[in-house]
Amino acid sequence: MDSLAKKFLEEDAANKDLYVQGIIFKDNSYLDVLNQKFNDYLFRINLYSYIKKSIFFAAMDLKKKDSELREKEGLYLNVLDGDFEEEKINTIADTPMDFTEEIYRDKEDINYHEIFTDKKVLEAINTLTDRQRQIIHECIIKDKGEETIAKELGISKQAVNKIKKTALDKLRKQIGGK
Repeated sequence: MDSLAKKFLEEDAANKDLYVQGIIFKDNSYLDVLNQKFNDYLFRINLYSYIKKSIFFAAMDLKKKDSELREKEGLYLNVLDGDFEEEKINTIADTPMDFTEEIYRDKEDINYHEIFTDKKVLEAINTLTDRQRQIIHECIIKDKGEETIAKELGISKQAVNKIKKTALDKLRKQIGGK
């Protein structure tokens, strides 16, 4: 007897009874039921086999596409650790950056329209001399000390203080503050 038929008969005790009644005792009604159940059993086996093969081939196709992609790109930060057979995450070191310095670096001509929106403030800034604007910019916007500015400009700290005070007084008068 075929192994498939043996498994069919072992699957359910009712199948053996149908086999005995239909084949041995030659009862056609049992034989029809047995034939219908065996066809259903074959259908299930074929369906399971089809699903299993579909999953297998889909997995093989995905594996092939993944390996092709890895070969093509080849620029993964994560690497496979051979000792533990797991993926390690590589990191790229970040260098610290002073953002305020980066923003104002190489910017000689400051457009105060980008910084201030008040028309009075803009008009007041435009009344300052270039030197006054430069010192106010260095002291207030870049937050540098008077001594540092004096060294950069090659003047005394007192001169920086005097120019800054004069510029601030001028701005206060223009804006209308105390």
